Amino acid sequence: MKRRIIPLAAIAAAALMVPLSATAAQAAGTEGELVDICEELYADTFGTPNAEPLGACQWDMALIGAGTESFANASGEGVSVGVIDSGVDLTHPDIEPNLDLDRSCSFIFDDTPTANPAEIANGDCSNKGAIDDLSGHGTHVASTIAAPVNGVGIAGIAPEATIVALKACTEGGYCFADSVAAALRYAGDQGLDVVNLSLFADPYLYYCKSDAEQRAILAEIESAARYATQRGVLIVASAGNESADLQHPGEDAISPDWPPGSEETRDVGNECRVAPAELPGALTVSSVGPVGIDGYDLWIADYSSVGMSRVDVTAPGGDYFRATGTVQDAVLGALPMDSEIWAGYDPLSAFYPGMTVISGGAGYGYLNGTSMSSPHAAGVAALVVDRHPGWSPGAVKAAVMRTATPLACPADWQPLNAGDERERCYGDEGRNSFFGTGIVDALAVSMG
Repeated sequence: MKRRIIPLAAIAAAALMVPLSATAAQAAGTEGELVDICEELYADTFGTPNAEPLGACQWDMALIGAGTESFANASGEGVSVGVIDSGVDLTHPDIEPNLDLDRSCSFIFDDTPTANPAEIANGDCSNKGAIDDLSGHGTHVASTIAAPVNGVGIAGIAPEATIVALKACTEGGYCFADSVAAALRYAGDQGLDVVNLSLFADPYLYYCKSDAEQRAILAEIESAARYATQRGVLIVASAGNESADLQHPGEDAISPDWPPGSEETRDVGNECRVAPAELPGALTVSSVGPVGIDGYDLWIADYSSVGMSRVDVTAPGGDYFRATGTVQDAVLGALPMDSEIWAGYDPLSAFYPGMTVISGGAGYGYLNGTSMSSPHAAGVAALVVDRHPGWSPGAVKAAVMRTATPLACPADWQPLNAGDERERCYGDEGRNSFFGTGIVDALAVSMG
Protein backbone atom coordinates (compact mmCIF):
# COMPACT_ATOMS: atom_id res chain seq x y z
CA MET A 1 0.00 0.00 0.00
CA LYS A 2 2.55 2.61 -1.08
CA ARG A 3 3.75 4.46 2.03
CA ARG A 4 0.83 3.24 4.12
CA ILE A 5 2.97 0.32 5.18
CA ILE A 6 6.75 0.20 5.15
CA PRO A 7 7.90 -1.66 2.01
CA LEU A 8 9.82 -4.50 3.64
CA ALA A 9 10.14 -6.29 0.32
CA ALA A 10 12.39 -3.53 -0.98
CA ILE A 11 14.42 -3.49 2.23
CA ALA A 12 14.82 -7.24 2.19
CA ALA A 13 15.75 -7.41 -1.47
CA ALA A 14 18.46 -4.84 -0.98
CA ALA A 15 19.77 -6.51 2.16
CA LEU A 16 19.79 -9.99 0.71
CA MET A 17 21.08 -8.97 -2.71
CA VAL A 18 18.87 -11.60 -4.34
CA PRO A 19 15.82 -11.18 -6.57
CA LEU A 20 12.56 -11.97 -4.83
CA SER A 21 11.66 -14.26 -7.74
CA ALA A 22 14.39 -16.59 -6.52
CA THR A 23 12.74 -17.14 -3.17
CA ALA A 24 10.45 -20.00 -2.27
CA ALA A 25 6.91 -19.77 -3.62
CA GLN A 26 5.42 -20.68 -0.22
CA ALA A 27 7.55 -20.01 2.83
CA ALA A 28 5.02 -19.34 5.61
CA GLY A 29 5.90 -20.79 8.98
CA THR A 30 3.77 -22.82 11.36
CA GLU A 31 2.19 -21.72 14.62
CA GLY A 32 4.76 -23.62 16.67
CA GLU A 33 7.74 -22.23 14.79
CA LEU A 34 6.59 -18.64 15.19
CA VAL A 35 5.57 -19.00 18.84
CA ASP A 36 9.03 -20.36 19.66
CA ILE A 37 10.57 -17.25 18.09
CA CYS A 38 8.19 -14.90 19.90
CA GLU A 39 8.63 -16.49 23.30
CA GLU A 40 12.39 -16.19 23.03
CA LEU A 41 12.15 -12.54 21.97
CA TYR A 42 9.32 -11.18 24.09
CA ALA A 43 8.15 -13.50 26.87
CA ASP A 44 10.31 -11.96 29.59
CA THR A 45 9.16 -8.43 28.73
CA PHE A 46 5.54 -8.83 27.65
CA GLY A 47 4.31 -12.27 28.61
CA THR A 48 1.34 -13.63 26.64
CA PRO A 49 -1.67 -11.30 26.54
CA ASN A 50 -4.27 -13.86 25.43
CA ALA A 51 -4.74 -17.59 24.91
CA GLU A 52 -5.03 -17.55 21.11
CA PRO A 53 -2.50 -19.75 19.27
CA LEU A 54 -0.36 -16.76 18.25
CA GLY A 55 -0.97 -14.71 21.39
CA ALA A 56 2.67 -14.95 22.43
CA CYS A 57 3.53 -12.90 19.34
CA GLN A 58 1.19 -10.03 20.16
CA TRP A 59 3.62 -7.80 22.04
CA ASP A 60 1.53 -4.91 20.73
CA MET A 61 -1.50 -6.06 22.69
CA ALA A 62 0.50 -6.61 25.85
CA LEU A 63 1.95 -3.11 25.55
CA ILE A 64 -1.51 -1.52 25.61
CA GLY A 65 -3.11 -3.89 28.14
CA ALA A 66 -5.41 -5.57 25.60
CA GLY A 67 -6.01 -9.20 26.50
CA THR A 68 -7.75 -11.63 28.76
CA GLU A 69 -8.13 -9.14 31.61
CA SER A 70 -9.50 -6.30 29.49
CA PHE A 71 -11.83 -8.68 27.61
CA ALA A 72 -13.52 -9.53 30.92
CA ASN A 73 -14.44 -5.86 31.37
CA ALA A 74 -15.22 -4.77 27.83
CA SER A 75 -15.06 -6.61 24.52
CA GLY A 76 -16.69 -4.21 22.06
CA GLU A 77 -20.01 -6.05 22.04
CA GLY A 78 -22.66 -3.97 20.30
CA VAL A 79 -20.10 -1.52 18.85
CA SER A 80 -19.77 -1.00 15.08
CA VAL A 81 -16.36 -0.05 13.68
CA GLY A 82 -16.01 0.96 10.06
CA VAL A 83 -12.72 0.09 8.38
CA ILE A 84 -12.23 2.52 5.49
CA ASP A 85 -9.54 0.65 3.63
CA SER A 86 -9.01 -1.98 0.91
CA GLY A 87 -11.86 -4.23 2.02
CA VAL A 88 -11.49 -7.42 4.05
CA ASP A 89 -11.04 -11.12 3.43
CA LEU A 90 -14.66 -12.27 3.52
CA THR A 91 -13.78 -15.81 4.64
CA HIS A 92 -10.85 -15.29 7.01
CA PRO A 93 -11.64 -16.94 10.38
CA ASP A 94 -10.35 -13.91 12.29
CA ILE A 95 -12.57 -11.56 10.23
CA GLU A 96 -15.75 -13.33 9.10
CA PRO A 97 -17.32 -13.98 12.55
CA ASN A 98 -17.44 -10.25 13.35
CA LEU A 99 -18.06 -8.90 9.85
CA ASP A 100 -21.37 -7.19 9.13
CA LEU A 101 -21.49 -8.06 5.45
CA ASP A 102 -24.93 -6.52 4.96
CA ARG A 103 -23.68 -3.03 5.85
CA SER A 104 -20.27 -3.39 4.18
CA CYS A 105 -19.86 -1.62 0.85
CA SER A 106 -17.34 -0.73 -1.87
CA PHE A 107 -16.89 2.88 -2.92
CA ILE A 108 -14.57 2.11 -5.81
CA PHE A 109 -16.04 3.71 -8.93
CA ASP A 110 -15.87 3.09 -12.66
CA ASP A 111 -13.43 5.98 -13.01
CA THR A 112 -11.26 5.17 -9.97
CA PRO A 113 -7.65 4.88 -11.18
CA THR A 114 -5.76 1.61 -10.47
CA ALA A 115 -8.97 -0.27 -9.61
CA ASN A 116 -9.30 -3.95 -10.34
CA PRO A 117 -12.68 -4.42 -12.09
CA ALA A 118 -13.68 -6.87 -9.36
CA GLU A 119 -13.51 -4.03 -6.80
CA ILE A 120 -15.85 -1.65 -8.59
CA ALA A 121 -19.31 -1.28 -7.09
CA ASN A 122 -20.01 2.46 -7.42
CA GLY A 123 -21.48 2.46 -3.93
CA ASP A 124 -23.95 -0.29 -4.80
CA CYS A 125 -23.82 -2.13 -1.50
CA SER A 126 -25.53 -5.22 -2.93
CA ASN A 127 -22.29 -6.12 -4.74
CA LYS A 128 -20.67 -8.00 -1.87
CA GLY A 129 -17.91 -9.52 -3.97
CA ALA A 130 -16.43 -6.05 -4.50
CA ILE A 131 -15.65 -5.81 -0.79
CA ASP A 132 -13.13 -8.66 -0.93
CA ASP A 133 -9.62 -7.53 -0.05
CA LEU A 134 -7.25 -7.95 -2.98
CA SER A 135 -4.50 -5.97 -1.26
CA GLY A 136 -4.43 -7.44 2.25
CA HIS A 137 -4.05 -4.11 4.04
CA GLY A 138 -7.65 -3.78 5.21
CA THR A 139 -7.76 -7.34 6.53
CA HIS A 140 -4.67 -6.75 8.66
CA VAL A 141 -6.13 -3.51 10.04
CA ALA A 142 -9.53 -5.07 10.80
CA SER A 143 -7.99 -8.03 12.64
CA THR A 144 -6.13 -5.69 15.01
CA ILE A 145 -9.42 -4.05 15.91
CA ALA A 146 -11.70 -7.05 16.26
CA ALA A 147 -10.22 -10.50 15.61
CA PRO A 148 -12.45 -12.79 17.73
CA VAL A 149 -11.30 -15.10 20.51
CA ASN A 150 -11.97 -18.34 18.63
CA GLY A 151 -8.92 -20.56 18.97
CA VAL A 152 -7.42 -19.39 15.67
CA GLY A 153 -4.56 -16.97 15.10
CA ILE A 154 -4.74 -13.78 17.14
CA ALA A 155 -7.14 -11.73 19.24
CA GLY A 156 -8.12 -8.16 18.51
CA ILE A 157 -8.53 -5.34 21.01
CA ALA A 158 -12.33 -5.47 20.85
CA PRO A 159 -12.93 -9.14 19.96
CA GLU A 160 -16.73 -8.85 19.97
CA ALA A 161 -17.01 -5.60 18.04
CA THR A 162 -18.70 -5.57 14.65
CA ILE A 163 -16.57 -4.72 11.62
CA VAL A 164 -18.14 -2.87 8.69
CA ALA A 165 -15.82 -2.96 5.68
CA LEU A 166 -15.95 0.25 3.64
CA LYS A 167 -13.72 -0.16 0.62
CA ALA A 168 -12.12 3.10 -0.50
CA CYS A 169 -8.66 1.80 -1.44
CA THR A 170 -7.78 -0.15 -4.57
CA GLU A 171 -5.74 -3.27 -5.00
CA GLY A 172 -2.93 -0.97 -6.14
CA GLY A 173 -2.91 0.84 -2.80
CA TYR A 174 -4.55 4.12 -3.78
CA CYS A 175 -7.32 5.66 -1.69
CA PHE A 176 -8.71 8.50 -3.77
CA ALA A 177 -10.46 11.39 -2.06
CA ASP A 178 -13.87 10.86 -3.66
CA SER A 179 -13.99 7.27 -2.43
CA VAL A 180 -12.84 8.27 1.06
CA ALA A 181 -15.47 11.02 1.25
CA ALA A 182 -18.23 8.69 0.06
CA ALA A 183 -17.24 6.09 2.67
CA LEU A 184 -17.28 8.71 5.44
CA ARG A 185 -20.75 9.88 4.49
CA TYR A 186 -21.99 6.31 4.38
CA ALA A 187 -20.51 5.71 7.85
CA GLY A 188 -22.57 8.64 9.09
CA ASP A 189 -25.72 7.35 7.40
CA GLN A 190 -25.19 3.96 9.02
CA GLY A 191 -24.60 5.45 12.46
CA LEU A 192 -21.30 3.66 12.98
CA ASP A 193 -19.56 4.33 16.28
CA VAL A 194 -15.95 4.51 15.07
CA VAL A 195 -14.20 4.53 11.70
CA ASN A 196 -10.54 3.80 11.13
CA LEU A 197 -8.61 5.40 8.28
CA SER A 198 -5.10 4.01 7.89
CA LEU A 199 -4.48 6.05 4.77
CA PHE A 200 -3.95 9.43 3.23
CA ALA A 201 -6.45 10.56 0.62
CA ASP A 202 -4.90 10.51 -2.84
CA PRO A 203 -3.73 12.10 -5.01
CA TYR A 204 -2.10 14.60 -2.59
CA LEU A 205 -0.25 13.94 0.62
CA TYR A 206 -0.61 17.62 1.59
CA TYR A 207 -3.63 19.60 0.41
CA CYS A 208 -2.70 23.28 0.20
CA LYS A 209 -5.52 25.81 0.45
CA SER A 210 -3.63 28.25 -1.79
CA ASP A 211 -4.35 25.95 -4.74
CA ALA A 212 -7.95 25.91 -5.99
CA GLU A 213 -8.03 22.23 -6.95
CA GLN A 214 -6.46 21.06 -3.70
CA ARG A 215 -8.68 23.40 -1.67
CA ALA A 216 -11.79 21.92 -3.31
CA ILE A 217 -10.73 18.32 -2.69
CA LEU A 218 -9.89 19.06 0.95
CA ALA A 219 -13.24 20.80 1.39
CA GLU A 220 -15.01 17.68 0.09
CA ILE A 221 -13.21 15.46 2.60
CA GLU A 222 -13.77 17.91 5.47
CA SER A 223 -17.47 18.15 4.65
CA ALA A 224 -17.83 14.36 4.65
CA ALA A 225 -15.94 14.12 7.94
CA ARG A 226 -18.24 16.71 9.55
CA TYR A 227 -21.25 14.82 8.25
CA ALA A 228 -20.03 11.60 9.84
CA THR A 229 -19.03 13.23 13.12
CA GLN A 230 -22.35 15.02 13.48
CA ARG A 231 -24.01 11.63 13.21
CA GLY A 232 -21.98 10.16 16.05
CA VAL A 233 -18.93 8.70 14.28
CA LEU A 234 -15.47 9.05 15.83
CA ILE A 235 -12.82 9.29 13.11
CA VAL A 236 -9.50 7.63 13.96
CA ALA A 237 -6.61 8.34 11.58
CA SER A 238 -2.98 7.38 11.11
CA ALA A 239 -0.45 10.20 11.34
CA GLY A 240 1.54 9.00 8.32
CA ASN A 241 4.83 7.29 7.54
CA GLU A 242 6.82 10.22 6.19
CA SER A 243 8.92 11.03 9.30
CA ALA A 244 7.33 14.46 9.05
CA ASP A 245 6.43 17.04 11.68
CA LEU A 246 2.85 17.94 10.76
CA GLN A 247 3.06 21.05 12.95
CA HIS A 248 6.06 22.26 10.94
CA PRO A 249 5.77 20.66 7.50
CA GLY A 250 8.72 21.07 5.20
CA GLU A 251 8.72 19.22 1.89
CA ASP A 252 6.31 17.09 -0.08
CA ALA A 253 8.03 15.09 -2.81
CA ILE A 254 5.28 12.61 -3.65
CA SER A 255 2.29 14.75 -4.68
CA PRO A 256 0.33 14.40 -6.80
CA ASP A 257 0.89 10.65 -6.83
CA TRP A 258 -1.51 10.15 -9.75
CA PRO A 259 -1.14 10.05 -12.69
CA PRO A 260 2.31 8.44 -12.61
CA GLY A 261 5.15 10.87 -13.11
CA SER A 262 3.18 13.96 -12.13
CA GLU A 263 4.71 14.35 -8.68
CA GLU A 264 6.90 17.35 -7.96
CA THR A 265 8.93 18.41 -4.96
CA ARG A 266 7.38 21.41 -3.24
CA ASP A 267 7.72 23.28 0.01
CA VAL A 268 4.61 23.07 2.18
CA GLY A 269 3.56 25.18 5.13
CA ASN A 270 0.81 25.27 7.71
CA GLU A 271 -1.80 26.22 5.10
CA CYS A 272 -1.35 22.66 3.83
CA ARG A 273 -3.05 19.70 5.49
CA VAL A 274 -2.75 15.93 5.42
CA ALA A 275 -6.16 14.27 5.20
CA PRO A 276 -7.50 12.57 7.24
CA ALA A 277 -4.69 12.99 9.81
CA GLU A 278 -5.39 16.71 10.21
CA LEU A 279 -9.16 16.66 9.94
CA PRO A 280 -10.90 18.57 12.76
CA GLY A 281 -12.08 16.20 15.48
CA ALA A 282 -10.09 13.21 14.29
CA LEU A 283 -8.16 11.10 16.80
CA THR A 284 -4.73 11.06 15.16
CA VAL A 285 -2.23 8.36 16.02
CA SER A 286 1.56 8.15 15.77
CA SER A 287 3.48 4.88 16.02
CA VAL A 288 5.82 3.18 18.48
CA GLY A 289 7.73 -0.08 18.41
CA PRO A 290 8.02 -2.60 21.27
CA VAL A 291 8.67 -0.10 24.05
CA GLY A 292 10.15 -1.94 27.04
CA ILE A 293 12.63 -4.16 25.21
CA ASP A 294 16.04 -3.65 26.77
CA GLY A 295 18.13 -1.36 24.59
CA TYR A 296 15.24 -0.09 22.48
CA ASP A 297 15.23 3.61 23.31
CA LEU A 298 14.06 5.05 20.00
CA TRP A 299 10.38 4.54 21.00
CA ILE A 300 8.93 6.62 18.17
CA ALA A 301 8.95 4.33 15.13
CA ASP A 302 11.62 5.34 12.67
CA TYR A 303 9.04 6.26 9.99
CA SER A 304 6.23 7.81 12.08
CA SER A 305 5.08 11.32 11.43
CA VAL A 306 4.52 13.48 14.51
CA GLY A 307 3.24 16.93 15.43
CA MET A 308 2.22 18.96 18.46
CA SER A 309 -1.55 19.61 18.39
CA ARG A 310 -1.73 17.13 15.51
CA VAL A 311 -0.89 13.79 17.17
CA ASP A 312 -3.34 12.96 19.95
CA VAL A 313 -2.05 9.56 21.10
CA THR A 314 0.40 6.90 20.05
CA ALA A 315 0.01 3.14 19.66
CA PRO A 316 2.01 0.12 18.50
CA GLY A 317 2.68 0.22 14.78
CA GLY A 318 5.87 -1.79 14.78
CA ASP A 319 9.46 -0.89 14.03
CA TYR A 320 11.13 -3.54 11.85
CA PHE A 321 14.48 -4.74 13.22
CA ARG A 322 14.84 -1.82 15.67
CA ALA A 323 14.28 -3.58 19.00
CA THR A 324 15.26 -7.24 18.58
CA GLY A 325 16.71 -7.18 15.08
CA THR A 326 13.81 -9.21 13.69
CA VAL A 327 10.65 -8.70 11.65
CA GLN A 328 8.74 -9.62 14.80
CA ASP A 329 9.31 -6.03 15.93
CA ALA A 330 6.41 -5.25 13.56
CA VAL A 331 2.72 -6.05 14.19
CA LEU A 332 1.18 -9.45 13.50
CA GLY A 333 -2.22 -9.47 11.82
CA ALA A 334 -4.45 -11.41 9.46
CA LEU A 335 -3.66 -11.51 5.72
CA PRO A 336 -5.51 -13.11 2.80
CA MET A 337 -3.23 -15.71 1.23
CA ASP A 338 -4.31 -14.60 -2.26
CA SER A 339 -3.54 -10.92 -1.70
CA GLU A 340 -0.87 -8.60 -3.10
CA ILE A 341 0.82 -8.18 0.28
CA TRP A 342 0.95 -11.92 0.93
CA ALA A 343 2.49 -12.52 -2.50
CA GLY A 344 5.19 -9.98 -1.79
CA TYR A 345 5.90 -10.85 1.83
CA ASP A 346 5.48 -14.63 2.04
CA PRO A 347 8.69 -15.43 0.12
CA LEU A 348 10.61 -13.37 2.66
CA SER A 349 9.87 -15.95 5.36
CA ALA A 350 12.63 -18.03 3.82
CA PHE A 351 15.04 -15.33 5.02
CA TYR A 352 13.11 -13.80 7.92
CA PRO A 353 11.48 -16.75 9.72
CA GLY A 354 7.89 -16.10 10.71
CA MET A 355 7.39 -13.12 8.38
CA THR A 356 4.20 -14.94 7.39
CA VAL A 357 2.52 -17.82 9.20
CA ILE A 358 -0.50 -20.07 8.76
CA SER A 359 -2.82 -20.68 11.71
CA GLY A 360 -6.01 -22.69 11.42
CA GLY A 361 -5.55 -22.75 7.66
CA ALA A 362 -5.52 -18.94 7.47
CA GLY A 363 -2.75 -16.44 6.75
CA TYR A 364 -1.07 -13.94 9.08
CA GLY A 365 1.89 -11.67 8.62
CA TYR A 366 3.99 -8.87 10.09
CA LEU A 367 3.35 -5.34 8.83
CA ASN A 368 4.64 -2.07 10.16
CA GLY A 369 3.43 1.52 9.80
CA THR A 370 1.07 4.07 11.29
CA SER A 371 -1.51 2.02 9.37
CA MET A 372 -0.99 -0.52 12.14
CA SER A 373 -1.01 1.95 15.04
CA SER A 374 -4.30 3.64 14.12
CA PRO A 375 -6.44 0.48 14.47
CA HIS A 376 -5.06 -0.06 17.97
CA ALA A 377 -6.53 3.31 18.92
CA ALA A 378 -9.76 2.52 17.07
CA GLY A 379 -10.07 -0.72 19.03
CA VAL A 380 -9.56 1.12 22.31
CA ALA A 381 -12.19 3.67 21.25
CA ALA A 382 -14.58 0.76 20.64
CA LEU A 383 -14.07 -0.32 24.25
CA VAL A 384 -14.97 3.18 25.42
CA VAL A 385 -18.19 3.01 23.41
CA ASP A 386 -18.88 -0.44 24.88
CA ARG A 387 -18.70 1.02 28.39
CA HIS A 388 -20.41 4.33 27.51
CA PRO A 389 -22.71 3.79 24.52
CA GLY A 390 -24.33 7.21 24.74
CA TRP A 391 -21.16 9.25 24.59
CA SER A 392 -20.44 11.67 21.75
CA PRO A 393 -17.42 11.24 19.45
CA GLY A 394 -15.68 14.06 21.31
CA ALA A 395 -16.23 12.38 24.66
CA VAL A 396 -14.94 9.05 23.34
CA LYS A 397 -11.85 10.74 21.92
CA ALA A 398 -11.24 12.53 25.22
CA ALA A 399 -11.47 9.24 27.13
CA VAL A 400 -8.91 7.57 24.89
CA MET A 401 -6.56 10.50 25.38
CA ARG A 402 -7.17 10.84 29.12
CA THR A 403 -6.45 7.18 29.88
CA ALA A 404 -3.33 6.92 27.71
CA THR A 405 -0.06 6.04 29.44
CA PRO A 406 2.21 9.11 29.28
CA LEU A 407 5.45 8.69 27.37
CA ALA A 408 8.15 11.34 27.60
CA CYS A 409 10.20 12.57 24.67
CA PRO A 410 13.13 10.26 23.84
CA ALA A 411 16.29 11.44 25.52
CA ASP A 412 18.76 13.30 23.29
CA TRP A 413 16.61 12.88 20.19
CA GLN A 414 18.35 13.44 16.86
CA PRO A 415 16.86 13.05 13.36
CA LEU A 416 17.68 9.61 11.98
CA ASN A 417 18.67 10.70 8.48
CA ALA A 418 18.64 13.61 6.07
CA GLY A 419 14.98 13.03 5.21
CA ASP A 420 13.82 12.97 8.83
CA GLU A 421 11.90 16.21 9.48
CA ARG A 422 11.43 15.42 13.17
CA GLU A 423 14.03 17.93 14.31
CA ARG A 424 13.08 17.66 17.95
CA CYS A 425 10.41 16.37 20.31
CA TYR A 426 8.69 19.23 22.11
CA GLY A 427 6.19 19.34 24.94
CA ASP A 428 6.31 17.33 28.13
CA GLU A 429 5.23 13.93 29.41
CA GLY A 430 1.64 15.14 29.71
CA ARG A 431 1.50 15.89 25.99
CA ASN A 432 4.27 16.09 23.45
CA SER A 433 4.71 16.20 19.70
CA PHE A 434 5.81 12.57 19.32
CA PHE A 435 3.29 10.71 21.46
CA GLY A 436 0.42 13.09 22.20
CA THR A 437 -0.93 12.20 25.64
CA GLY A 438 0.71 8.76 25.51
CA ILE A 439 0.22 5.10 24.54
CA VAL A 440 -3.42 4.06 24.34
CA ASP A 441 -4.48 1.84 27.25
CA ALA A 442 -7.15 -0.82 26.60
CA LEU A 443 -7.19 -2.09 30.18
CA ALA A 444 -7.71 1.38 31.63
CA VAL A 445 -10.67 2.20 29.39
CA SER A 446 -12.17 -1.25 29.91
CA MET A 447 -12.34 -0.50 33.62
CA GLY A 448 -13.87 2.94 33.21
